[in-house]
Formats: sequence, C-alpha cells, structure tokens
Amino acid sequence: MTEQMTIGIDVGGTNMRAALLDERAAVRQRVSTETLAAEGFDAVMQRCAGLVTALLTNANATNADWPIGIGVPGPLSHKTGVVLNAPNLPGWKNAPVRDRLAALTERIVVVENDANAAAYGEFVAGAGEKSGDMVMLTLGTGIGGGVILNGELIRGHFDNAGEIGHMVVEPAGRECPCGQRGCLERYASAAAIADRVREALAGGEQSSLSNATELDSGAVQAAAAAGDALASRIWSDACRYLAIACVNLQHILNPRTVVLAGGLINAGEALLDGVAKEFRRLTWKMADDAPAIRLAQLAGDAGVIGAALLARKFAGGTPVQSAQDFPSL
Repeated sequence: MTEQMTIGIDVGGTNMRAALLDERAAVRQRVSTETLAAEGFDAVMQRCAGLVTALLTNANATNADWPIGIGVPGPLSHKTGVVLNAPNLPGWKNAPVRDRLAALTERIVVVENDANAAAYGEFVAGAGEKSGDMVMLTLGTGIGGGVILNGELIRGHFDNAGEIGHMVVEPAGRECPCGQRGCLERYASAAAIADRVREALAGGEQSSLSNATELDSGAVQAAAAAGDALASRIWSDACRYLAIACVNLQHILNPRTVVLAGGLINAGEALLDGVAKEFRRLTWKMADDAPAIRLAQLAGDAGVIGAALLARKFAGGTPVQSAQDFPSL
C-alpha cells in the first residue's frame, strides 16, 4: 500500500478508538478497546500503541511511517504534547502524551484536545462541510467545544480556546467542578439534565420519572415529549441555555455554522427545534447574521477523523482544511 495514510486516535474515559484515513479523508480501518483509565497513564499509552499496531497489521503496512494524531481530554499544551490535567483519566497530570506515544510507536505524534479534534473532523467531512467558519458544542457528560475560523482551528494563547461548556450562562448559579459558578455544562449537558431532575425529585416534585429504572437525558426528553411537567421544564431550560450560548457565539465569533454533537443529539429534532426556537426568540433583530444550527453527522468517527487530519496537517503532509477539496466526500 503506497498511499500516504494517517492514523487518528480518540481517547475517552471509558473507551478509545483508532482509525486509518486515506488521502481523501476516508476511513479505511477502525479498531477500538476499553481505556481502563484506572490502570494509569502508561498503561493507556501502551493500549494506544496496540491500536496502532492493529491498524497497521490489518492494512498489511507494518513498516509504514504514517503519522499519528491523538485526541485527548484537556486542558493540554498542543505545543508540547503534554496533558496538564485530565480529571476523567487518573494520573494524567503533566502527562507527556506526545513523547511517550512517539517512543512506543517510533513515529510522529500530534496531540490535540479531543473536542477540537472532533470539531475539525465535522468541519472537514461532516455537518460543517463548506462552512469556512464553524463552532461545535459536544453535549455529553460535560460540554466541550471547538472553534474553526477561516478554516483554521483556534486554540488561543494558552491552548484552551473553545471551552464553551464553561461559558457562564447563570451568574451565581450552580457550582461547577472547574471552580466557577453557572457554567453552561451545569445546565445543558446530558449529565446535568438528569442531575437536575434527580434533585427536583429529591425535593418532592412529582413526575412520571419518579420510578424510572434508568434516569438519563434520554428518559427526560421522552418524558417531556409525553407531557411530564418537570421533564418539560428541565428540557426546555437546557434548550434555552444552549440557545443563549449560540447567541453569544454569534456575536463574538459570527460563525456560519454551529454544530451540536455528543450523546444529547440522540434526541434529534426535539433538541434541534428546541434550541432553534429559543435562539430565534433571543437573538438580535438588527442584522441577518444568524448561524445555521445543525446536528453533527459523523457520530463516533468525528474524533478519529479530526485527529488524523490534524496529524496530517502538522506532520508536514498536504493539509485537508475543507471537504470542498474532495467533492466525493
């Protein structure tokens, strides 16, 4: 196989996956495994190296020197490839991801924040295709984000740009593990939606969810759709807070597209319509510059695609900055 390929890895707190991308940004191979984060940093790096070996073996290319892009939770330093602190990965403080994985695999490694990597994947090959300027919100246990302006991923001076989940939407609001109060992710993440319902039930409010065997954001959305008052209020609150974030992003960054990603988008149109309705109500009427709000398209592939494309870009290959370069994508 003579084609220049790139490897992408996406490390999560529970699972991690890897993929092999060809020159047209198409996924050729996929592998995955449990992260087993409790075993520590080096054990996780060893498993990452094992995923790389599996991809190369499956592709009959064990001697290929293809670069690796790896998306990991932050905050981190893109410049040094060091994770400063990853709360869901025990022992990952000042963790030298780039240098350790490079030593294990004997190849170039580019380290990126996992939300940034997923945003770049959606920008090139998913919901942000042909946008030029795009912001993505990843709605899961927390809320991550990624910002792409003029085709370039924005990291900021301290490599922490795009932490949209820690945008303050409710001054003096709910405490956040980050040390702030009123962060977006304490009101509109999948975990926060379920937590707020549990707190209301514990406070004596009545709901069809009182006897739910599994109380998660999906159950809350389903109950809201069925007319449950408590679930409807919490779900509507989440959509409103996401709309507030979108309005702020509209005025600060003026992107063409805002993409919603993560587990919460399993609600589909219930989420998209709820956010869009609140956005139209809240946004200004002075100019017609509202971004298109869309659901992500790449699902679990976004992170590995973005990581691989960023590795290609920063490892010296021909950068892929827009799917316009590849009309067949």
